[in-house]
Amino acid sequence: MLKANDKKIDVNNLNLDRSYTLEEFEFINDQLKTRTLEIDGQPINLFELDKNGKLIPMPQSPYSRGIVVAEIVRQLCGWNIWTKQNGGVTSSQRGFDFDVGDGRMISAPDVAYTSKETHCSLNEKQNWSFRGEPFTPVFVVEVGNISSYSKFEELDKKFKDIYFVNGTSVQLEWLIDPESKKIYVYKRGQCRINHGWKDVDGGDFLPRFTLEIWKIEHAIAQQESVSPEPIENNTPHNCPYCLETLTSIYDMINHIESKHAYKRRRID
Repeated sequence: MLKANDKKIDVNNLNLDRSYTLEEFEFINDQLKTRTLEIDGQPINLFELDKNGKLIPMPQSPYSRGIVVAEIVRQLCGWNIWTKQNGGVTSSQRGFDFDVGDGRMISAPDVAYTSKETHCSLNEKQNWSFRGEPFTPVFVVEVGNISSYSKFEELDKKFKDIYFVNGTSVQLEWLIDPESKKIYVYKRGQCRINHGWKDVDGGDFLPRFTLEIWKIEHAIAQQESVSPEPIENNTPHNCPYCLETLTSIYDMINHIESKHAYKRRRID
């Protein structure tokens, strides 16, 4: 039995009917990085926290769903770097403290983007714990199988009653089901849109960002990548910005990103 804030907590036998403090919540999730619980037959390595301080088990995602999340994060990170947005891109390992009016709730979207203004203003407590002043992202994504109405209703309610509650920064939400090939777009103050299964852009909130669906399909297709014109076999190609010679696609992309996409800050 372990202790958090001088209280004994048996992580293997958690009482889901009691309320937990933010410190206890952080402690429990930290312990689950090296162990797995089973609740109702589902493996659990992460909890969210509702407005009453009750733990909400978050079942592990299947392999392909994890790949979809990773691909969305990859595309969003690329946009964040290449267009010099300088915001923060996170996955469900990072929860946000949503003030839902009559209580605070820790919820972890599958993907989230926090604006530059918020990202650059965070202090140490906000960066490394839930004990600082709450803040929220401007954009969230949830990836799930919504073929059953009950699951769709659960996520739809989460979008409307938590992410879009008055006082949060969230302006845009996407609900993506790669199995049923559906995308729903939510914008604050507007009706939900059934977008279909096609590329979706971030509009004014994520300027110039478009999520390319073919890349998601390719990521889960279990097929080899084929380049129509590979720059391999030690064939030299010059960087268009500085004329440095490189001999592979990876080296070229990494070079341009590291040397030209953004200027790295000096760390003393």
